[in-house]
Amino acid sequence: MDARAHGRAAPRRRRLRLGAAILLASLLGACATPRLPAPPKLIDQVAPPGFPRNVRFLSNDRDFLVRHLKAAVRSLSAAADGTPIRILALSGGGAGGAFGAGALYGLTRAGKRPVFQVVTGVSAGALLAPFAFLGPSWDPQLKDAFDSHRTEHLLRPRTWLGILFHPGIYRRGPLVGLVDHFVTARMIRAVAAQARRGRLLLVATTDLDKQESVIWNMGLIAEHGGPAARKLFAQVLVASASIPGVFPPVIIRVQGGGKTYDEMHVDGGTTLPFFVASNIADVLPLHLPELEGARVYVIVNGQLSTYPKTTAQKPMAVLSRSFSAALMHASRRALVLSAVFARHFGMHFRFTYLPMSYPYHGSLDFNYSNMHRLFNYGVRCAEAAQLWTTLDEAIDEGQRAATELPQISYECPAAPVPAAH
Repeated sequence: MDARAHGRAAPRRRRLRLGAAILLASLLGACATPRLPAPPKLIDQVAPPGFPRNVRFLSNDRDFLVRHLKAAVRSLSAAADGTPIRILALSGGGAGGAFGAGALYGLTRAGKRPVFQVVTGVSAGALLAPFAFLGPSWDPQLKDAFDSHRTEHLLRPRTWLGILFHPGIYRRGPLVGLVDHFVTARMIRAVAAQARRGRLLLVATTDLDKQESVIWNMGLIAEHGGPAARKLFAQVLVASASIPGVFPPVIIRVQGGGKTYDEMHVDGGTTLPFFVASNIADVLPLHLPELEGARVYVIVNGQLSTYPKTTAQKPMAVLSRSFSAALMHASRRALVLSAVFARHFGMHFRFTYLPMSYPYHGSLDFNYSNMHRLFNYGVRCAEAAQLWTTLDEAIDEGQRAATELPQISYECPAAPVPAAH
């Protein structure tokens, strides 16, 4: 081809590429699932159809907290029946949820599992939260959910064309199926019964339209009863575990002021790695004497630091490392804030996590053998009373490991308790 012919062909190729891009954009728009507009106000008086407005609240809604917090704390104190209030916060972490599940299972076997008046969950922690809330009698279901082959096929990829037309690399079906299997009518009734005793089960999602955390009162949802309660309960759990870009977001329909809207919810860990009472202090510096002496426990379903590792130039490797890095740094910040808050109000703060030396393969590694090993590790550490540690101890462990070459160790987060003489 001579220079003149090449010059005439170039504009044609550019027009063809532009036309193809416009056609693809049109197809993407045409195939997108239609949704109603989101509520126009940041804090609005809306709720899922048939549910009270206090079934959930924005985490920075000061007015809501002013109206409801003191009464809720009094109910928790009554539920504790003269003992200190116990709060359990379960973090996100994807496949790392097997560690938290094993820890709870091991605490039961050791006879050291407290009754928690408050259980909060985010992402993988949200899936774990109902079992933690309902206690040891639900341990068989807990083990089945996190230590079985059920999770091995959670990451079912779409075709390349499906990835273009859907906001998630993986299909939603396996996650929905897992949640639907365990969120039974019996579970809803059991959660409702505990909620009526004053206990709280709270799960966080992220409202992408508002770009804020939403805290759902799962006990209040369960108390509504019937198929609608089961549907919304499961929907919130799926939304909280829907990692952006990995799973599609969940559309939750709400109503208020005679209008109907659609909200787009994703992984609660997008905005909160976990949440305890310290999040209240961000918007409402109240003095709550009932919380003095409370026991706060946090299970971080992941690591707080890692050895350097050459990241493969592959989409999943980059996505997994990026997600883990964001969660790791957010968890460290949240732990520091929670520890300071607990110290200020005379609360006892303990947490557990995966040490740097544990051979953790990342939050998206749902391989059964690795999750089984992680579950059993949590069981062993809980049975050996080497689960709960402090912030200072964790910092010391991280500093020691950071100065060493990478090494594999299955040592528990906490040091062995010296034998009494």
